[in-house]
Amino acid sequence: MKRVYFWSAKIQKRDLLLAILAIAIITVSIVCRVAAYENTVASAVSWKVANRVIVIDPGHGGMDPGAVGKAGTLEKDVVLEVAHKLKRLLSDAGAIVILTRESDSDLSGKAAGSAYEKKRRDLANRVAIANKNKADIYVSLHLNSFPSARWTGAQTFYQHGSAKAKLLAECVQAEIIKLLKNTDRQPLAENFYTTRQTAMPAVTVELGFLSNPREEQLLRQADYQDKMAVAIFSGIAKYFAEADNMGRKK
Repeated sequence: MKRVYFWSAKIQKRDLLLAILAIAIITVSIVCRVAAYENTVASAVSWKVANRVIVIDPGHGGMDPGAVGKAGTLEKDVVLEVAHKLKRLLSDAGAIVILTRESDSDLSGKAAGSAYEKKRRDLANRVAIANKNKADIYVSLHLNSFPSARWTGAQTFYQHGSAKAKLLAECVQAEIIKLLKNTDRQPLAENFYTTRQTAMPAVTVELGFLSNPREEQLLRQADYQDKMAVAIFSGIAKYFAEADNMGRKK
C-alpha cells in the first residue's frame, strides 16, 4: 500500500508541475500576442509622422540642471537622453525632427542678466525655434519633483483651450499608460509659457518623479528610457492618424 501511495503522490506531483508549466506557456503566449498586436498597431500608424516637422524640447541644460534626485540624477541629462532616442524613432519613420538642444547647454545666450532674465530668454528661444520652423507639433520633455517621495508616474500636460493639444496629450498619455504599465495619471490642462507661446499643438511630458527613489532608478536605466521614447513616439503617430481622420470628417 505504501508503494501505491508513493507512486500516486509522484504522479500527482508530476501532473501539478505539468499544469503549472502549461499555464506558464499559455501566459507567455498571450503576453507575446498582445505585445505583437500593440507593436503592429503602432507600426500601422507610424508612417503618419513622415514629413511632419516635430520639435522636441529637452528642458533645462547647461548651468540649469532642473530637478535633482537623491542619487544625484539630473533632470537635464535624462530628458536629453530620451530626446535623442525619440528623435531616432521619429527620424527613422520619416519625420523632420528638430531638437532645441543637442547637448548639455541652455538657450539663454551669452548676454548678461539675472537668473530670471536668462531663464526667460532660454524659454523664449525654445519657443522661437518651434515657431520659426513652423513645426506641426512641439513636445517638451521634463521630470517632476515634489517634496514628498510618495508621488510617481509620467504625466502629459497640454495648453488649456487647445483641442489639438489636448488630443496630442491624450494620445501620448494613453501610450505611456499602456506600454509602461506603472501609472494611471491622465492628461492635464496647464498654462506653461512654452505651450502657451508656441503656434502649434504643444505638450509637456513629465517623464516621472525624481523625488521618488524607485522611479529615479528607473529613469536612469537605458531600457526604461527606450520604453518611454517608444511610448511617446507611438502617441505622436496615433495623434497624427486621429487628427487626419478628424480633418477628413469635417
